Amino acid sequence: MMKADCITRPYRGGALYCCFLVLSLLLSSCTGGSNNRERGSAAKDTTLVITMLGDADFLNPVIGASVTSSNISGLIYPSLLQSEFDTTTGLLNFLALEKQLRPSIGGKKPEAALAKTWKMSADHKSITYILRDDAFWDDGKPIVSGDFSFTYRLYGNPLIASPRQQYLAELIGADKGSVDFDRAIETPDDTTLIFRFFKPVPEHLALFHTSLTPLPAHLWKGIKPEDLRSSPLNQKPVGAGPYRLQAWGKQQELVLASNRRSNLPKPGNIALINWRIVPDYTVRLAQLQTNAVDIVENIKPEDFPALVKANPEVEIKSVGLRVYDYVGWSNIDQAVYHKTGKTVPHPLFGSPEVRRALTMAVDREAIIDGYLKEYGTLCNTDISPSLKWAYNRSITPHSYDPAAAVSLLGKQGWKPGPDGILQKNGRKFSFVLYTNSGNARRNYASVIIQQNLKAIGIDCRLDVQESNVFFENLQNRKLDAWMAGWSIGLEIDPLDVWGSDLKKSTFNFVGYRNPRIDEICELAKGKMVQPDARPYWLEYQDIIHRDQPVTFLYWIRETQGFSKRIGGEQLNISGTFYNIDDWTLTPSATHAP
Repeated sequence: MMKADCITRPYRGGALYCCFLVLSLLLSSCTGGSNNRERGSAAKDTTLVITMLGDADFLNPVIGASVTSSNISGLIYPSLLQSEFDTTTGLLNFLALEKQLRPSIGGKKPEAALAKTWKMSADHKSITYILRDDAFWDDGKPIVSGDFSFTYRLYGNPLIASPRQQYLAELIGADKGSVDFDRAIETPDDTTLIFRFFKPVPEHLALFHTSLTPLPAHLWKGIKPEDLRSSPLNQKPVGAGPYRLQAWGKQQELVLASNRRSNLPKPGNIALINWRIVPDYTVRLAQLQTNAVDIVENIKPEDFPALVKANPEVEIKSVGLRVYDYVGWSNIDQAVYHKTGKTVPHPLFGSPEVRRALTMAVDREAIIDGYLKEYGTLCNTDISPSLKWAYNRSITPHSYDPAAAVSLLGKQGWKPGPDGILQKNGRKFSFVLYTNSGNARRNYASVIIQQNLKAIGIDCRLDVQESNVFFENLQNRKLDAWMAGWSIGLEIDPLDVWGSDLKKSTFNFVGYRNPRIDEICELAKGKMVQPDARPYWLEYQDIIHRDQPVTFLYWIRETQGFSKRIGGEQLNISGTFYNIDDWTLTPSATHAP
């Protein structure tokens, strides 16, 4: 469901030389003679520069987990279906070339889909896709049904530990512990792809779970599962989308080039997209002010006036509500879990009452008022207000109430010690709160959280880690307390985050386990008509709000700084880069100083 610098639950020497080349062209356009200026302008006219807080983890859809990886992989690899989000209902629509789940709202073009059509069986226990026969990988090999069959085996292989294993939960054999791929996925010919389920599955969920991104089987079939994460093929992805990878300088930049071979749906309009890694927010902002870059995400609202005044060729755009920040509390003792595989309550955060008290101790409104302003709203659970058909409006947010928090902690045995720090059975309520570097919003929030907790007798120390290190530690469940974010999926399927099977629910970093949540999710997903699942999702939100597996902070209306030379952009809840392959760049002459 959640696809951060958030983790994301998706839906899609040469590098150094290229970096120097782009930079030299930009510099020469400012300092050189007329010929240099012309060359610099020509390069800038064909290159879109986007700053990123951190690098992609993998450009491999089977194992990539970050939003950055999803954004870039979505431009490189082909998609079985296209999707569009209806903001009036909060429902996700799926489109093939010749069929759609619901009437289209005129958003995504189906021409990029590999599927011509699909057919759901009358008993809802299988779905059959007919694929187009004119789509090819970048090396010229045709994209065939066998590529999907092969890749789904990778998604489901426990040695690979894909973050998308839960997408296979309805396939034949999954109910007995292991998918029977020979029966669950059939490929009678190159253009026919059949998925079979052990139970009836609603059509929207079948489409969602069977449309994971494929890899080219002819290139990957020789790679052992245990070697997949370290394979050199991860650095040289072969796709079929509107862009291809031209260069990747780790922790420096990623350069995509328009893929002239692509007919899914076409080559990208902009010749080069440079995703530049700039961890420092003030540097990113300065580069936007000086036209060194075209897009900076998550601009502080307080910086809007000065930014636009300094550079009138910049405009602020906002999208949401899909992203939220949270404080993660390890519900289980991670050391015991890693050593024995057993789940025992964490000595600090194992109790729902303690976690509720922590939420009541944090002044979330102060963070919103001081940083996000009108671009933030309190978050109760991980179902967004944008998902109107399922959102629970009756929930009353946990209010900021330090006195009530102290009382609740006292009932759990946490009493002030001689130094004023709460303690229980000789253990102080003391911990380190980790977050990732370069995120000004989280840095701001973490200081307020530290002060709030200190006021009720909790010793919270702050530590900032480099983004890739932080998210690796998070995914390996090495942290007890942290602040991070989620970008949610637009189809509700939260078992990958809250499912009790921690080996399959790889995004359940906190180790939350509640059998009723497992049951509700299955009951909701069993409803053939999607809105009929609403009562289950209402109960789901009530339980999550009560248990507080994490402290949900706020939903964010993301604020992005855009150069006005960009044309054709359509930002919506599906993402800032929703239709980036259709964007254009205005020639420099029309924006001369």
